[in-house]
Amino acid sequence: MSQKQNPLSTIAPWDLVACGYAETTMHILAHYAEEAIAACKLKRGASILDVACGPGTLALMVAREAGTVHGIDFSEAMLDIFRQHVECAGHQNIAIRHGDAQALPYAGEMFDAAFSMFGLMFFPDRNKGFAEIYRTLKPGGSIAVSSWAPLDQSPAMQMMFGALKAIKPDLPEPQRAVTTLENPDVFKQELLNAGFRDVKIQCITKAAFPVESIAVFWGDMVKGSAPIQMLKKSMGETAWLEQEILAIKYLEENLPSVPTTLSSDAWLGLGIK
Repeated sequence: MSQKQNPLSTIAPWDLVACGYAETTMHILAHYAEEAIAACKLKRGASILDVACGPGTLALMVAREAGTVHGIDFSEAMLDIFRQHVECAGHQNIAIRHGDAQALPYAGEMFDAAFSMFGLMFFPDRNKGFAEIYRTLKPGGSIAVSSWAPLDQSPAMQMMFGALKAIKPDLPEPQRAVTTLENPDVFKQELLNAGFRDVKIQCITKAAFPVESIAVFWGDMVKGSAPIQMLKKSMGETAWLEQEILAIKYLEENLPSVPTTLSSDAWLGLGIK
């Protein structure tokens, strides 16, 4: 069954945010990628698939110990940054593909482990995404997929939403999305439906969002957040510069103790083929 399309399941927001994402968000997500890698207990020389790989956050982390790493994403802008990282690091075992992760261009039973860090959660049809990963894993291969937990479990996300609402007061209040991977029961069932066994959904809490100053924190959010970049583009530069003063004021009022670090919860879904 297809899920209702999320704007973030389209290419445009990710192309728009790619450079800022690689500069800011990529480093934040590395904290969660570390947990996913550790949970899979990868063997040296393993063949790895990184689905919706973006600028290569996880793929670059596993490349030194892996045999081969294959990364696929639908955003060419993200992949261009990934290629730059690969070239700078001198990795010879990373293969990058532009394509649709709901129809993976890989043979069956090809990989020892597959990951999707905050990517598969946005797929128009998550069931296809899970099924394709299952198809391409070797028997006994492992899957690790991450998704954000509900907003009320994440102080960092609450700050971001509050700042956005200060700019655009008519934004609807976030509701728990019970039919998405925000819901750990749905998450577990979709992994089981795809055929995975030994399925576990773990909560990961990471204090991964540093706030050195309000100005730097807001600047990083603007650079690295696709929803904020979409709003900024829709408003135009002049209106944005006028309205973002309200966002900064909101943060000043709600983050009185700076420097600090904000946390955010995520779900990590694990299973074995």
